[in-house]
Amino acid sequence: MWDKIKQERYGTKYTIFLKDQAPRIGSGLRIVYVKEGRKWAYMVSHTGDPNERSGKTVKRFSLKRWQDMKLKHEQYIQRNHPDEVARKLSRKRYRRVSKNT
Repeated sequence: MWDKIKQERYGTKYTIFLKDQAPRIGSGLRIVYVKEGRKWAYMVSHTGDPNERSGKTVKRFSLKRWQDMKLKHEQYIQRNHPDEVARKLSRKRYRRVSKNT
């Protein structure tokens, strides 16, 4: 129920991997809400009750930078997909075994 209220107030929900782009929100895998405007994208990290303002943190990005962050995150997800990682590991093992024989 809170998730629906937050999406109405703050925008689209994203689970995104942040490095140092938004230090007040934090780094690592974060759940944020983003509302895209004409020139700016507003990222909101809000924990708990939507009616309380104490857990709300806002960061503003240019729309171009936000699009770049989304693209980098998609590349990160694709690169770390479990099937892709397993495929790479199996290739490395195969190469290692074939060199020894």
